[in-house]
Amino acid sequence: MPSSVPAADKPVLSLIVLTNFFPAARQAIRYAAELAAPLGAQLVLLHVRNVSELEGELLTEDEREGDLLVAVQALADEVYVPTSVELAPDLQLSTAAELAARYAPAVFVLGRSNESTENEGVADAVLDVLRSAHFPLILVPETYHGPVTPTQVMVAADGEPFTLDKPAAALQLLAEAEPRMTVVTVSASEADRGLTAALHQVKASGLANTARHTTLEAIHDAYPVQGLLKAVTLTAANMVVLVARRRSFLSEMFHRSVTNRMLRACPVPMLVLPAIDE
Repeated sequence: MPSSVPAADKPVLSLIVLTNFFPAARQAIRYAAELAAPLGAQLVLLHVRNVSELEGELLTEDEREGDLLVAVQALADEVYVPTSVELAPDLQLSTAAELAARYAPAVFVLGRSNESTENEGVADAVLDVLRSAHFPLILVPETYHGPVTPTQVMVAADGEPFTLDKPAAALQLLAEAEPRMTVVTVSASEADRGLTAALHQVKASGLANTARHTTLEAIHDAYPVQGLLKAVTLTAANMVVLVARRRSFLSEMFHRSVTNRMLRACPVPMLVLPAIDE
């Protein structure tokens, strides 16, 4: 059984959880804590005041920052891994970058509510900021209650060259878990010519080096999102890895709308890895 204390020469992995007092955030905290424990990772609970106000969180006008700190600290006290608390007035690129630099290597974790709300635009804005900061992001569905350790990982790939941006945290997370990995391509054609190229690019990125065993799967579907969701069931994945290119219009599978729809519909935790197009 691996020790929960990381080796002295290995940087401590930090999971920065965007936190409020709603069920989706609480689920994200629980998931992050269980994921962190065997990795010797630490949690950082990040509470953003303006996001909470927009989402309708019950904050009284005379509530002081000290009271809020106590409330968030109470959430931290419920978990059993090293946890710190950060309060921020808003979530900007500079905020995300400063936290990631201070707690590097870092992965951001965000809960996803299964209920559509009038404030869905707020969640989209948060995702845009985190993705624009070019740091790995794990999105946890509120109703997900499967295995936390990613034992079966599905990687969506299309064979187009890419280089992961700031990959240290994500590779550390996957390498510690040593999952089985399935590289999946989705195409409207039944031909599987893209499979070899997809595997080559996943290997070149370093992702395949984190897996104990890697297989390939070609999905025939005219719609990328529908094909990827079909592959989640087919591969029994308990984590999906999606590469988000900055210039995603170069690839149909990783078009921005595809990424957004997968973030909303994926039934299992999803690791979004920023990449640099080549």
